[in-house]
Amino acid sequence: MNFGDMIEIKDISGKTRFSTPINKGAKGKFTLMKEDYIVLPFSVPEPIYFKLGDYVDLSGVLDDSLGGLLSKVYEVTDLQKPSFNASTAGYDYELKLDAYYWKWKNKIFKYTPEHAGYEASWSLTAALDVQLGVFLRNLKALGYTYKGKEFVFEIDSTVENKAVAMTYDNMNLLDALFSMAGEDKWNCDCWITDNVIHFGRNEFGDAVKIELGVEASAMTRSESKGTYATRIYAFGSTRNIPENYRPIEEQTVVNGVVQRRLMLPAGTPYIDVYPDMSQEEAIEDIVVFDEVYPRLENTMSSVSTRTETVTNEDGGQETVTYYRYRDTGLNFSKDYRLPGQELTIIFQSGKMNGLEFGVIFDPDNNGSQLWEIVRSEDYGRPLPDDTIYPENDDKYILSGFDPKFVSVQMIPDTEQELKEKAQKIADQRKKDDGTYYTTLRSEWVNEDKLKRFFEFGQKINLVNKAFFENGRESRVLGWEFNLDIPWDSPVYTIGESMPYSRLNDVEEKLESITYKGHTYVGGGGSSIYVIKTNDSTAPSDSN
Repeated sequence: MNFGDMIEIKDISGKTRFSTPINKGAKGKFTLMKEDYIVLPFSVPEPIYFKLGDYVDLSGVLDDSLGGLLSKVYEVTDLQKPSFNASTAGYDYELKLDAYYWKWKNKIFKYTPEHAGYEASWSLTAALDVQLGVFLRNLKALGYTYKGKEFVFEIDSTVENKAVAMTYDNMNLLDALFSMAGEDKWNCDCWITDNVIHFGRNEFGDAVKIELGVEASAMTRSESKGTYATRIYAFGSTRNIPENYRPIEEQTVVNGVVQRRLMLPAGTPYIDVYPDMSQEEAIEDIVVFDEVYPRLENTMSSVSTRTETVTNEDGGQETVTYYRYRDTGLNFSKDYRLPGQELTIIFQSGKMNGLEFGVIFDPDNNGSQLWEIVRSEDYGRPLPDDTIYPENDDKYILSGFDPKFVSVQMIPDTEQELKEKAQKIADQRKKDDGTYYTTLRSEWVNEDKLKRFFEFGQKINLVNKAFFENGRESRVLGWEFNLDIPWDSPVYTIGESMPYSRLNDVEEKLESITYKGHTYVGGGGSSIYVIKTNDSTAPSDSN
């Protein structure tokens, strides 16, 4: 790659809008689930009106030694404006182009993207592949492909196959995608290569030693945006938890509202990451697993329908179809219902997989074991309908009942499940999850023209006696280098993980929880405060 190399910026029709050499100050930057872009600086006598969708294709354009770091399409995803240069009477640009998938941030995640009407706020309780199936439908409805190939997803074996309750409240596609990888969701990496969306842990190769003063010229540490803790208080869901579950003093309070949540087994008030800790060593955190509650997977049979003529708001009439079913494996009674709670079901298979609906038991009030599904408008249009509807052998989970009527072991078994999940979190929280920004020596990167560049996931053994007694093995999470002279002091982000934070606003799901009169601040994921433009807040470990 030389100063004479030209990069063509094209419009959506493929016509070249502007060409620029790789000028001094051009750079490329990637950080896992945070940023992926290039910056092209140049000056022109008259403004150039770049449009959203203008792009450059760097596949095969840059130095081969960079490997796959930049070999992809970058697009203009935000309006770009130049600054007027009073000295030259021209216009200076710092044109930022994001990786092609970054434009997904400009589109809302919809459950029914194929229809003109849609609900932008909706929930889905399902495994990751089901959630991603809806995501791919959104990309397809938008006509998004990568060089003509439709997008697909791959989930590796490190990702737990579990159903998670996801709520998408006017969330853009990219936020929705990255939020699935969050610590309190599937807790993994999410990255995109070509037309493949990956979920898992990207880590490969033999660990490359990088020592301060040898291979590295500088190394700084940033406190983790995750949560370091040595004592974990874990809670499950409020689903299927009866009023007499635990004594009143053990009930939890969230945002001032008393709740009955599943707790760790009696005699296990918390999980310590080290045995025999002193009180001073206990750094407390709370974790809430909304997907853990007493539950059984049931199966529908004898699915049938009934019709009813209803009057619309505009005075017109329409015929509505209601779906009914039986369940030969569940002998239910109205006495099993928890007071004041609606009976609901979450589908675990079939066309309605992951969707939640209210249900009415014995709708005809004749003592039969018949169930009727309440129509919902939470998914963009009234469901079930003649396209998305229940069928025989569909699996589902029922909520709103007292589990003691089904099995006395349901709650103890689920408490043990909660304990096992809390132990896994405790094992994670005790790790040093700090992030290390490491500047490599130009001479070493380009030694004997080797041009050493490392991709996301490459194992690294950091050596710095000020930080580690015996070194620390981590992996590359990001990089930044100059495009004109890429081996000139590249900076690598090295660590265990990059906690995801929303591109727009960082939200805190659970700000605090009070248990036995003590209030714990935290939640399923760690909260941070974002210092925005013109904000005088002083930086600290939590912002």
